[in-house]
Amino acid sequence: LNYSKIYFLLNSFLNKNYPVCYILKKEKKVVGFVGTIFSRKKYHKKSYLTCNIHSWLVDRNDRIASSLLFEEIDKEKCLITVLTSLPRLRKTFIKLGFKKLTMKYRLILIKKFFSMQIDKKYKLSNNLEKINKSVSKKTKRLLSLYSSKYYQKFLFTNEKSKSQSFIIGKYVYKKKYLKTLNIIYCSNTNFINKNISHFFQILSKKFNISLCGEYFISKKNAIFKNNLNLFLTKNKIIFLKKIPHCFTFDLLYSESEF
Repeated sequence: LNYSKIYFLLNSFLNKNYPVCYILKKEKKVVGFVGTIFSRKKYHKKSYLTCNIHSWLVDRNDRIASSLLFEEIDKEKCLITVLTSLPRLRKTFIKLGFKKLTMKYRLILIKKFFSMQIDKKYKLSNNLEKINKSVSKKTKRLLSLYSSKYYQKFLFTNEKSKSQSFIIGKYVYKKKYLKTLNIIYCSNTNFINKNISHFFQILSKKFNISLCGEYFISKKNAIFKNNLNLFLTKNKIIFLKKIPHCFTFDLLYSESEF
């Protein structure tokens, strides 16, 4: 990642209890560093410490000692993720004990739902004040951490059943003009799946979104599980270490551009 993106990540997700980086010194000179974002995530009601590595750089002549940086992170006994590794470093991460996994990016065309009549009991709001009044303490914390206009926040609700799902995403433009929502986090995937046509319909009509993207490792943990006719899937190699039992993948507290 470049400096501006690293600065943005640290400014958004700074955890004062853990380092923002580890440095490698040789004769009082800094010859390498690894950039980290520590956070806590819950998997099946149990809290786990996680560390996302967003950058790693060591002087060419000192790379033989680069593994020392990861030994320091290992002492925290946490899940470690590497989402933006260079292809030439893949063998290195495997030697360091990481597991190679394939992250899938699925891009779905949603404009096909625009002809349906909107069911008034379904609402999709991006009003932060309204969202803040309707969500849990955990979600309020996410709203605070993702307060930047760089991220989009939505609350999708069924006003009759009171079911809801909080969504964090980011707008990008495909082919320069196709407005796309890439989803970073979804609090209730089952609710979205059961009401996918209504969700896509409102995205299309109210927010003028043409495409919706999601990132996942396992199909069972994908947000959009229903069979969709018009979609594109791309693969990216990522690395994880010390994966907890019942782990569920998401992009919280990490980079969101690949």
